[in-house]
Amino acid sequence: MSNLFLDGTKLFYHLDSLYNWSKNIDFPPVHIEISPTNACNYRCKFCYADFTGHKGIKIDKHVFIRLMKDLGEIGVKSCLLAGDGEPTLVKDCIDAIRIGKESGVDMAFNTNGVLFDENWANETLSYLTWIRFSLMAATPDIFATVHGTSKRFFSKVLKNISKCVEIKSNNKLDTTIGIQQVLLPENAHEVLELAKISKDIGVDYFVLKPFSLHEGNNNYKNGISAVELRDKHEELFHKAESLSDDNFSCLIRWNTFKDDGIRTYDRCLGLPFIAQIAADSHVYTCCPFFYRDIYSYGNLKEKNFKEIWFSDKAKKIRKDISENLDVHKECMSYCRHHQVNIKLWELKKPPDHLNFI
Repeated sequence: MSNLFLDGTKLFYHLDSLYNWSKNIDFPPVHIEISPTNACNYRCKFCYADFTGHKGIKIDKHVFIRLMKDLGEIGVKSCLLAGDGEPTLVKDCIDAIRIGKESGVDMAFNTNGVLFDENWANETLSYLTWIRFSLMAATPDIFATVHGTSKRFFSKVLKNISKCVEIKSNNKLDTTIGIQQVLLPENAHEVLELAKISKDIGVDYFVLKPFSLHEGNNNYKNGISAVELRDKHEELFHKAESLSDDNFSCLIRWNTFKDDGIRTYDRCLGLPFIAQIAADSHVYTCCPFFYRDIYSYGNLKEKNFKEIWFSDKAKKIRKDISENLDVHKECMSYCRHHQVNIKLWELKKPPDHLNFI
């Protein structure tokens, strides 16, 4: 079984950044997430980003390439290309992945897999630390229903994933390949079967995570909490976990499910550690607030990332949010900063008798 950890935060492995945060010293984010476009070739019924309208905005190539060079220069450690659209709709991602890696940044990619063909795999896999395919069903009919697309794409996605596994094996690459399913009432009964398919294809892992609802999306309400849905199918999930062996991991994010998105902290403290960039070239506090000016640190068409990140404007926004934003009312469930915030809140609110470790 692998040493993957996908159900929490690795914050405490970055003690230099944590120390700087504790002393109010400026530091670059550990991790960056970039949305190359908000266009998508699916219309997933559960999509958190439907509020954006998927208008086809695309990050400018010169901005994209300069950004990848800048991230390495200032000390950003990792970068994921994903976001509120499908990144394979932007061919510039191929160059961005290579340049990012050559700049010293660990690169990752999230895709629905329809367009991630043999050419994409050959061009990018050797530069990626990991790639994750979003696949929500084990059968064509459920696939088409949940993803809002043609069921003929189901076999195409599986073929593309299989090709990635083959290329990884033939070239002896270290790239981790995974399949991720979001748990919904429509697909919960297919978790075990999808985990089996994942193992048969030869990917490194299958992971199941809860659904996150954005307040701006009114077209899909699943009518049941993540915890209730987990409890209803818990036996099935344990059977899926039993598929794990030395070459394959089935990961159920029990820790993420257990709190049902309810926050034990009152403020968002994690913004200095993670930055998110939208297809409009703005650097935002987080993706749920994409395309809202008050949450933009600045525009990469006007300034480089370093200038934006360390600007007085960005510092003020992060400070205002950490002091004033009500995370219980204004944030979506299971946000990207959630696990980081849990740990930072514990540091801000230590227990009594701290020296008795």
